[in-house]
Amino acid sequence: MLKGFIILLGVGVAFAYFVFNFVGDVERSDPDSFVSKDERKQKEWAKYYTKDALENPVLDLKKAPMKLAKEIWAESQLRQEMLSNFPDFELVRNFVNERLRPSPFRDYLLKKIDEIETDYQAGTIDSETARKRLESI
Repeated sequence: MLKGFIILLGVGVAFAYFVFNFVGDVERSDPDSFVSKDERKQKEWAKYYTKDALENPVLDLKKAPMKLAKEIWAESQLRQEMLSNFPDFELVRNFVNERLRPSPFRDYLLKKIDEIETDYQAGTIDSETARKRLESI
C-alpha cells in the first residue's frame, strides 16, 4: 500500500513538473499568444493616436492605407464623439478638422460629410438616413 502511494506520488510530481515547465516555455516563447485579437488590434492601432494640447485624443492616419484608416475609424471612439454633434454639420466638420490630422482619409471623410449635408439640406434624405450614412462612413 505504501509502495503504491509512493509510486503514485512520484508520477504526480513528474506530471506536475512536466506541465509547469511546458506552460512556462510556451508563455516565454510567445507572450502575445494569450492576448485576444481585439487587444492586439488596439495595441497596433495605438500608434495612430496622439494627444492635443488639451489632452484630447487625436487620430493621425497620414501613414495608414485607406482600407486600414477606414477600419480604425469605424472602431474609434472619435467616431462616436463626431456623431454626437449631428445634426449640426458645422460642428461635425470642426470636430473632424480638430481631432484628425491632415491625411487622405480626413479629406475623404470631409467630402462624405459634405455630400450627406447637401442631401440633407436639399431634403432628399431625412435625419435618420443622414445619421445612418454618417455612421457608415
